[in-house]
Amino acid sequence: MADLVVKDLQDLISDLNELIGQFEGALDFQNDDKGLWGQHNADLSMGDFAANWTIHRNTMVTDMKTLVSQVTKVDQAWTQSDTQLLQTFEQ
Repeated sequence: MADLVVKDLQDLISDLNELIGQFEGALDFQNDDKGLWGQHNADLSMGDFAANWTIHRNTMVTDMKTLVSQVTKVDQAWTQSDTQLLQTFEQ
């Protein structure tokens, strides 16, 4: 049986939080290019796409926050178990 190796959960949490920040920050510049597409119907289509993408982006942010929460709990449980195991060997 292979050894169970758990590492870099903090890196995963950090990366996910960075992605969440980027996704949430995307709303700040979502409409910056409004009116720049030239043709009126192309401009409307891009606006529709941006509005539709907002819904999907919000769903992804919610899911990533849930994942961060779960990974944080796993990391805490792993650290606690590892500490307890170390203490049993030190006795």
